Amino acid sequence: MPVATSSRRKPLARRQNSEDIEDVHTQPKNEDGVSDEEQPRAEKRVKKEKKGKQRAPANEDDEDNADSDEDEDDEDEDPIDVDNFPDQPLRKEDANKLKGIAEDWKSMSVLVAGKWELFRDVAASMAESGEKDIESSKELQKVDRDMREFLDVCAEMKAHSATLEAMNQRVSAEEDVIDAVARYEEGLQERKDEYAGQTARKKYAKNKYYIEFHSGIWEVSNPKDPMPPLTNLIPRGTSSLSEGEESDDDDDLEIGGATQDYRCPLSLTLLEKPMTSRICGHSFSADAIKEHCRPPNQLHKCPASGCNKSFRLSDCVFDKALEKKVKNIRRRQQAAEENSDAEEIVD
Repeated sequence: MPVATSSRRKPLARRQNSEDIEDVHTQPKNEDGVSDEEQPRAEKRVKKEKKGKQRAPANEDDEDNADSDEDEDDEDEDPIDVDNFPDQPLRKEDANKLKGIAEDWKSMSVLVAGKWELFRDVAASMAESGEKDIESSKELQKVDRDMREFLDVCAEMKAHSATLEAMNQRVSAEEDVIDAVARYEEGLQERKDEYAGQTARKKYAKNKYYIEFHSGIWEVSNPKDPMPPLTNLIPRGTSSLSEGEESDDDDDLEIGGATQDYRCPLSLTLLEKPMTSRICGHSFSADAIKEHCRPPNQLHKCPASGCNKSFRLSDCVFDKALEKKVKNIRRRQQAAEENSDAEEIVD
């Protein structure tokens, strides 16, 4: 009876061994001849062997803790104390990064400033609807305040760019700049305070966007007359930071204003497809200036009265913004003539 039982168990043992052999052959192996399943155990065994050569365990407890020691070895022995880590000086190669960020601020400033026409168009539309001028219209006064705040934001963006550019120059000159954040904030605040300390006249009277903003309102009621100097529309005042400090002493602030009458100096009629010279800034009707600049590759004296500069036809470029303004002037003049004719008929 025991013999029969032993004979039945032997085939089972052989069958199990054959299955194990099949599993070994079917498992994919790497270049070292080790299967993926055995790879972690093999690596672990190698690590233990290496570690055993370096430090033999003193007792059985050390052997049991071998696995935990491996995990601890993977961690940094001396972690950086971020809270108490001192500021490091900017390196010379960091100058290009500062310059790049400064250029980003400058590009963003130009992009934002390009939206100033929205304020001018809104104010001009309000003037056409009955809001005569800023002095008498509270609604136009609100738009005027918004326009000034817009210009203040543009000035602050330029301050960011200027501060970063100044830091770039220091780093490029191999000056030690350790407290970069503190220097940036300090330099930015100085520029913001300097701007805030200026009077309204100094901030806006010579700003080309603010001049165009007021020009759009003026031309609605005075399409044939040039706008007076903008300083006539901005009262004298003191700076916002130091009351009582009169700082409107600059004589050049009294010079300015929009004197563009939108007539071509050659044809003496309203501009048609205006082209503006990049040399002197004067504008002309396209056909008239093309006829004047013959041959086009030679220098020609500017035909505008009082201008002594010369340019080629290639120096004149199409002025889309000016063309839009001329169209508005023409439309307003036609509306004024129609109203005048209607009044004559009623009389």
